[in-house]
Amino acid sequence: MAYQIPQKLEYKEKIMFGLTFKQLFYVFIFGLFILVSFRSGFNEIIKWALTLFFVVIAIFFVFFDLNKILANLWVYLHFRKANLNEAKMRRYLGLKKVDNGVITVTRSTVETNLTILQVEPINYSIKNEKEQEAIIAGFQKFLNSVDFPIQFLINTVNLNIDKYMDYLRENIKKKYEDIFLDFRKHINSLTKETNLKNRFFYVIVPESNRNLEVQTNLVIEGLKGLGLKVKQLKDKQLLIMLYNYFNDTIINENREASAEQINQGKTHYLTAPQQIINSPNNIQVNKKYCRIISADGYPRMVESGFLDKIISSNSDYDISIHLTPHPIELSMINLNKELQKQAADLHAAQIKGQLNPSLEIQYKDTHTVLENLQKGKEKLFNVSMYINCKSLDKDKLDLVTKKAESELNSIMVIPQPAYFRMAQGYKSMMPFAHNALDIKRNITTKALSAFYPFTSPFLTLEQRGVFLGLNKNKIPIIKDIFSLTNANGTILATSGSGKSYFSKLLISRQLLSGTNVMIIDPQAEYIELTRKYKGQIVTISKDSETIINPLDLMGHDYGEKRLSLMDLFKVMFGSLTEIQKAILDRALNETYAKKGINGKRFEGKKPPRLSDLYGQLVRMDRKASAMEKITYRALINRLSMYIKGGVFGFLDKHTKIDFKSDLVCFNIGNMPKQVKPVVMYLILDYVYMKMKKNKKRKLLVIDEAWSLLGRTEGESYIFEIVKTCRKFNLGLLMITQDVGDLVGSKAGKAVLSNSSYSLLLRQKPSIIDSVTSTFHLSEYEKNHLLTANIGRGLLILENDHEEIEVIASPKEHEIISTNPNEAKENNEESKKVKEKDVTIDLDLDKGIYLANKLNDEEKNYLFNRGYEVGDFVGINKTRGERYLVKTMRGSLMHSFLVYAVANEIRKKTKKVELFETKKPDIIFKARGKEIALEIETGTNFKKHKKRLAKKVEALNKEYKKRWFFVLTSTDYKKQYSKFGKVLLRKDINRFVRACFRR
Repeated sequence: MAYQIPQKLEYKEKIMFGLTFKQLFYVFIFGLFILVSFRSGFNEIIKWALTLFFVVIAIFFVFFDLNKILANLWVYLHFRKANLNEAKMRRYLGLKKVDNGVITVTRSTVETNLTILQVEPINYSIKNEKEQEAIIAGFQKFLNSVDFPIQFLINTVNLNIDKYMDYLRENIKKKYEDIFLDFRKHINSLTKETNLKNRFFYVIVPESNRNLEVQTNLVIEGLKGLGLKVKQLKDKQLLIMLYNYFNDTIINENREASAEQINQGKTHYLTAPQQIINSPNNIQVNKKYCRIISADGYPRMVESGFLDKIISSNSDYDISIHLTPHPIELSMINLNKELQKQAADLHAAQIKGQLNPSLEIQYKDTHTVLENLQKGKEKLFNVSMYINCKSLDKDKLDLVTKKAESELNSIMVIPQPAYFRMAQGYKSMMPFAHNALDIKRNITTKALSAFYPFTSPFLTLEQRGVFLGLNKNKIPIIKDIFSLTNANGTILATSGSGKSYFSKLLISRQLLSGTNVMIIDPQAEYIELTRKYKGQIVTISKDSETIINPLDLMGHDYGEKRLSLMDLFKVMFGSLTEIQKAILDRALNETYAKKGINGKRFEGKKPPRLSDLYGQLVRMDRKASAMEKITYRALINRLSMYIKGGVFGFLDKHTKIDFKSDLVCFNIGNMPKQVKPVVMYLILDYVYMKMKKNKKRKLLVIDEAWSLLGRTEGESYIFEIVKTCRKFNLGLLMITQDVGDLVGSKAGKAVLSNSSYSLLLRQKPSIIDSVTSTFHLSEYEKNHLLTANIGRGLLILENDHEEIEVIASPKEHEIISTNPNEAKENNEESKKVKEKDVTIDLDLDKGIYLANKLNDEEKNYLFNRGYEVGDFVGINKTRGERYLVKTMRGSLMHSFLVYAVANEIRKKTKKVELFETKKPDIIFKARGKEIALEIETGTNFKKHKKRLAKKVEALNKEYKKRWFFVLTSTDYKKQYSKFGKVLLRKDINRFVRACFRR
């Protein structure tokens, strides 16, 4: 979609000698000065010198706009430097207060109120043509509805996800700590070492002729109509936004205040930069150098979303676009005047036989704009676009500037640095809708819609989200799937495209974020992953002890279970006639009744087995008529396969499953393929009913889901789970490589329509058309999926489409890799190693072991159970030795000394307790009395004196004089002696003997 930008409609009419009125005025004024100087009584040299001087000055005024240069120089000299608390800084920023979501700023002596909206952009470039046309048409409608100035601001900051990592760290389980540390290191290297940038998109709405609240709501509704997520920033959010904007290089500065202090006029102090230094070609804000570039010329034709190239760049610059609509009546009057001036000059040129193509184009553009305004098709806007290049180093600022200019040139926009006007330029970049630089260009609605700025997704970080991958700008996608309409998702890909890799990575990161995960694994692909995450593997096979009784109620009420069994029997027996269903229902009712289970009473009673149902059918068959016997015999023959002696007789057992882990894998890899759908159905039913019992976040993963969905008999139960699992905080993730079958069937499409997110990886050409129509993909997305490398594809989150690259940390890759070549190498290595009988007999409660007393198997055993290695000096020893220490709360040194002292005490008594809570570290009984020991390393003594005093007070109250400090170092003995009795390592043996001396 191409749009034509009209030439500048404002025309400077040539009055005489090809000069405008303003130029003729300067000629007249300086002509008088030249005449006076020439007729003065000075000698000839002075006369000619003065005359030449005024001629040169006149030339500069007439042809080089010297008046503007002098005005800019005057403003520059009056604002060179300002500090935080100076009146000059207050006047420059003009920020007065933030109150009730409204910012009040002062321009000269006039106060203006404004609001700031934050917008979450979309991935415009991968939308199909119709969607793009709809977005642009909606944006045109929005622009036509706006009759007040607005500012679009795109603010660039260094990508920072430290808070997200801190949140994960606080909630991580200890057994996942080493995986988390590797994950955090990987993400930090990805974001900080590569200097990735994040961008925030804002719309600033200043108060105009109408009510500010009405204006704000108009903008919000208009942007939401484009499918954008918009929120109005409130007081605290506004303060954080302004502080970050002006102080993005300052870290750890404490400028917090209460709402009362904010309203008392401290807004400036809370948000303003520490210092601003103005120079001719840059402006320094705190430690960051800024250079403002204005868009001085635009191409004749532009494509919709043409700014995406500079918006999605990873360079450090902000973008500000000011839009000011012209009142329609005034616009038409002014355009008529411009049209008359242009027509007059064109007529004069024709009389002289001269050609002026530029003026002819301008005349046509003015005529077209006026015509469209009169017809009500378009409005006229003044548009100003500025780019603020930023860097901590002057030399790097030149590189950023050149890159920005290069990118502007690539889209045919002429860049112009605002020399000597950097202060006005920075004002124009501030989120106050103040176009101080005032370099504008008239553009009509249609052409302006091509400036649509919300074209590229950046970081949308949700605190409880998981890191899914990188988007097209190499920005992490951290989404909380449980915050979507529902937490159901699908992974669709051909074999070898990274499907299993992503699903394992998602499971890994859901575990890190505290989500319980259940896996139904028909191919035994997730066993190794479960082992490495110390989860629980429940193997269900014809030879295993664990099994699920198909007739077990498993939490269903009696009536609900009978209905569920009808769906199960369809999976077991295939299609059933209505007569067969009726017979099975009667047989089930009688079978359960004989076990004392009916509609009202069923709790605490052992359910029947399939052999009980079989026996009941046989008994009913004996009393049946000859016509009925055919139906009974058909059911009995089918059921006989599932009772003892039949090929699937292993299902004829009572349920024997127990799991409590946060990661459970139901392994049915060794189950005969003919009965896998039945077992998958039973596991799905069992897990679903188990998960309904609590509201904790849970993810149920079904691999090779099409093996169950492909049978229409199992559809209804899957649909029931898909539709209701949100009520129980459960997310269902279905994985399949039979994409063609899934998207080409009614069952598959129903599942997809009830899923809030889908991952599409590489697809085959034979099914790409079906995938494209199902997910409404654009031509770009279609080609992307056909040519995608392993681990690359599309992530569809409700209506948002994003390109995604799946990446893992080295530790995660080691755990989840499914590359058969890597597995082959590992298998070959394992074949070379001879088997040996290993028996490990170590007491994990001992807490410390000398490393040189352990073999490799024993060390590995301890490492896998939370032990870490370190060098320490033992009790009554003079030199350090290497130990394996079980980690507790606090440092490794603290853990070592706790266990070392406890082991010394255990030589005298077994009544020793260790605590990691607010209680003392060690409590033991000697001669009938409890004695407490508090182990201290002293490293945090200065920081936590008050906390230590409270701890001592509690110890004195509980144990009187029967408690002691045990220090790891003599350096802190003097400080701790003020609070209580102190023991050193050398005192421990003597102290223990004294405690137990009779």
